[in-house]
Parts: sequence; C-alpha cells; structure tokens
Amino acid sequence: SGVGDLLPAHKRYLRGRGFDPDELTKLWRIQGIGIAERLSWRIFIPIHFHGEPVSWTTRSISDEGTRYKSAAAHEEALPHKRLLFGECFCRYGVIVTEGPFDAFRIGPGAVATLGQVCTQSQVLRLSRYLVRIVCLDAQPEAQKRARKLCDALEPFPGKTCNVLLDSGKDPGSASPKEINCLRNMLD
Repeated sequence: SGVGDLLPAHKRYLRGRGFDPDELTKLWRIQGIGIAERLSWRIFIPIHFHGEPVSWTTRSISDEGTRYKSAAAHEEALPHKRLLFGECFCRYGVIVTEGPFDAFRIGPGAVATLGQVCTQSQVLRLSRYLVRIVCLDAQPEAQKRARKLCDALEPFPGKTCNVLLDSGKDPGSASPKEINCLRNMLD
C-alpha cells in the first residue's frame, strides 16, 4: 500500500499550509504515501471509531487533479460516510467542517463530514451533541448546505448555529484569531 512515515515532501506541504507535521502525526496519526502504484504523494488520514482505524481518506500534496481520495467500500471496516472524522476527540460539542484539514486547523472538538454531502447517518451522529457549530466553506453553495444541515439538526435537543468565517475562506485556511473565536463558542 506504500503507507509509512511522512517524507520530506509531505512535511514541506504541511508546513506550507501552516501545520506542524509532528503534531498532526501524534494527534491525528497521519502518515505519508510516496511513490506508489496507487495514491502516490498523498497524506494518509486514518478514520477511527472507538479508537480503532476503520477507514481512511487521503489528500494529495499537489493541488493538481483530485485532492481527496477515500477508501472504497471493500477497503473499510465501517463506511466513512457513516462516521465523523475526529469524533473521538469530542465531548459535549462539535464544530462541523467538510474536510480533515479544516478539522486539523481547529483541533480537537472539530469533526469533518469527509466531503460536501452530510449523510443521514452523520446527521444522527451530530444530533447527539448539545452544541453543534456548523462551519463550512464560504462559497454560496457550501453555505446553502450549511443552512440545510442546521435545519436537519434543529429538531434535536441542544443548540445548532452556522458560522461564516470573516476571512471568507474555509476553516483550513483561517487565522489563529478566527480559530480561537470558533473554539470559544464550544465553551
């Protein structure tokens, strides 16, 4: 499969996006894929459920081509679209994002739906939290999905709100100040 330690190219990519590769490896257990028959030059991001890896996604270290590629059904113990990436770090509240890099930037307490579509299984998982902060990308289409997700979560006990970052971008490229404000909403 070619999955192993992060290589210098992976570390350069992560540092270029403002991340500490060692911190991401320790907390999120990411790895790297170098030259491989399939999925070359990607960050390997395991998806855990109850502490066990059950699926994965990858992120290209190039912005050319398909950025994310996830496990096929036969490669996962549990379907990744039934889960929330990062949920193992959540307690009473969650900050909902689209991709793992958004969750990386926010840190523990953030979850990713692993794509633009939030499945019914994911909505039910989110409904278990008393505080649900939806923070999707700033594009109009993403904000439409954010409002739809908030509407789907509204009948459940607790509080749901949609937050649009001032930077006009996604959480993965937000400033530390914006991230701190977002995290403070969980308290």
